[in-house]
Amino acid sequence: MKLDSIDTKILSMLQEDGRRSFTEIAEAVGRTEVTIRRRVKRLIDEGVIKRFTVVIDPLKIGKSIRAIIRVKTLMKEATLIADKINEYDEVNEAYFLDGACGLMLKVTVNDLSELRQFLEKRLGKLTGVGDVETCIVLEDIKSAF
Repeated sequence: MKLDSIDTKILSMLQEDGRRSFTEIAEAVGRTEVTIRRRVKRLIDEGVIKRFTVVIDPLKIGKSIRAIIRVKTLMKEATLIADKINEYDEVNEAYFLDGACGLMLKVTVNDLSELRQFLEKRLGKLTGVGDVETCIVLEDIKSAF
């Protein structure tokens, strides 16, 4: 799908604040509200906009430990492991990576004890999981949200 400057501006404004009204966007880009509504619908239908969501500050809800976990897997088990990881509430994001990297997980938990339980009782018990490297996030430098 080819995006023009209007689409790009709409997307930028919605990324800054997904609750922004179509009227406000229309005024900013010099188009009518109906035009903006149609364009947003098209962006959704084409899969450019995947979803509208709320981003929660984990610290405000007691989730004080965030970790990046690299998981080496047996190739034949990687898809099964990924399917299981999708069921874990602790995992916010998960990626298959190229080369020897395996899987990369972003995990949020209440405390170090909960992180240890996740690593030992959940992740560590999956068939095909090899080496696991855990890095605890100390501070956000730049975040998408």
